[in-house]
Amino acid sequence: MSDLLMALEYIPPAIIAIIVISNPVSTLAMFLTLTSEMSEEAKLRIAKRSSKYSLLILLFFAMTGLLIFQIFGFSIGAFRIAGGILLVTTAMGMLYPREEKVSAETRDIALMPMSIPFISGPGTIVTVVVLISGAKDLGDGDLGLSLLAASGVFLGIFILIAISYLVMVHSERLFSIIGEEGNKALTKLMGLIVLSIAIQFFINGIGDVLPMFMEIARSAAGTG
Repeated sequence: MSDLLMALEYIPPAIIAIIVISNPVSTLAMFLTLTSEMSEEAKLRIAKRSSKYSLLILLFFAMTGLLIFQIFGFSIGAFRIAGGILLVTTAMGMLYPREEKVSAETRDIALMPMSIPFISGPGTIVTVVVLISGAKDLGDGDLGLSLLAASGVFLGIFILIAISYLVMVHSERLFSIIGEEGNKALTKLMGLIVLSIAIQFFINGIGDVLPMFMEIARSAAGTG
């Protein structure tokens, strides 16, 4: 029963982590900027296509992430540490944003930059892969428990895509409600949360690779 409870408790944080790291607030701000001179029909088309692209990208990495690790020969611990570094840079960009000039030219922005790097950017991909790995570890060989915990990751992906789509479709209305100052405040709050998640990634990653280093050290001491 305790294992089942742990698997159930894994679901809400997984959903929250995926949504927070993707940061729908930044998606809202960028979508407004890039589509300011587009028709409502063009905006709707871009919202649908970028949502579809993002869904496919995140589902692909959720289902094949660990296989990619095996092909390239690096551990989940190494990826967690790399992900922590990546998320630190993401958090810094949210906490201390730089002004960037974005072209107002009407063009196809569904894949880049709306899908990558905003909705399904590197930070979100890292989070999905690491969470899927965590769900597998939580099951400890029990496929049912692993699938139950992983359901939180897949649910988080679908909820994120739904939120992102709604944010883009209703971007002008939402921005008028929270205003520019509200947008800045929410972005900084999410940046702080992302930084906390990044530090946890570091801690987990070090915990994964430390036994390997200790084993290497013991082997070296034994041969010496």
